[in-house]
Amino acid sequence: MAGVDIKGAVKRYGNVQVLHGIDLEIRDGEFVVFVGPSGCGKSTLLRMIAGLESISGGTIEIGGRVMNDVPPRGRDIAMVFQDYALYPHLSVFENMAFGLRLRKAPKAEVETAVKRAAGILKIDHLLDRKPRALSGGQRQRVAMGRAIVRDPQVFLFDEPLSNLDALLRSEMRVEIKRLHQQLKTTTIYVTHDQVEAMTLADKIVVLKGGDIQQVGSPDDIYNRPANLFVAGFTGSPPMNVIDATVQGDGLQLAEGITLPLPAALRNAHGGRDGQAVKLGIRPEHMSLAGDGPSFTLPVSLVEPLGSDTLAFLTLGSREIVARFTPDEAPRAGDRVTVHLQSDKLHLFDAQTGATLTHR
Repeated sequence: MAGVDIKGAVKRYGNVQVLHGIDLEIRDGEFVVFVGPSGCGKSTLLRMIAGLESISGGTIEIGGRVMNDVPPRGRDIAMVFQDYALYPHLSVFENMAFGLRLRKAPKAEVETAVKRAAGILKIDHLLDRKPRALSGGQRQRVAMGRAIVRDPQVFLFDEPLSNLDALLRSEMRVEIKRLHQQLKTTTIYVTHDQVEAMTLADKIVVLKGGDIQQVGSPDDIYNRPANLFVAGFTGSPPMNVIDATVQGDGLQLAEGITLPLPAALRNAHGGRDGQAVKLGIRPEHMSLAGDGPSFTLPVSLVEPLGSDTLAFLTLGSREIVARFTPDEAPRAGDRVTVHLQSDKLHLFDAQTGATLTHR
């Protein structure tokens, strides 16, 4: 196993720069997830680590060794792709053994490694089948097994679950997490799915437009977002973001609503009357009872989800979303007083989007 150290990594395609000086340290044994919208550079960065894309500037080290000019086969990494990349004419066993056979590993070593990986992934009974006889989830397990048998320093996953249905994705997330806990190999995983990022990662790297927006634990990213982009990218539904103006010790919202702020937040906005800010609150941090700041709003729509219910509340010209238990959920047309959990409020600079709450 080994850590990965990225210093000032730049990627250009002609005159177009898609990564702008990425600095990132991934410790030995960590499970790190790159997450962000399409086109943010996450897959490009992963492919640069793998050696499938050249680096235009900066350095990438694996295990303390600079890999800029080292071909993929010399980096001691194993990559799992979105489309499985299995050889259709080979059996499951031969697909998993392929890399070891290229290394001219002894037959006994190949058989031991393949059977061990198949046992870990519970595909022992599939070793004689061809890929066309497998389901999508089984094919992805074979692709993971092929990576495991190589016993690499680093596992790289490029959106491996995006071709699977929702139930299989959920099952495979559990398997991938269990696999990492068992093998403890440094793992870098790319996804656009924030649920995968939150459930799998030790550390999440949020990217946008070729720049890192925030690096932190799932708890950091969710509860202490660095800016409006991170706040809006995580959570389902995402954080409510409300336009507000500083007024004394509180905030002026739409419809003449004045919201007093807890003492801990009063100095966050700088205290300048008339300053425009953004107030953030997640749907699950709003309730019908409590002692935090509150406002009364009409309910425009209710969306039952089974385990909980979303209520859409009208605030001026926009809607905000609150999450309730089914037993306490209001009905469309009701007017409800919602209380905001004081220690879960966020303030952001209206111009830059940067957090004013967590510095």
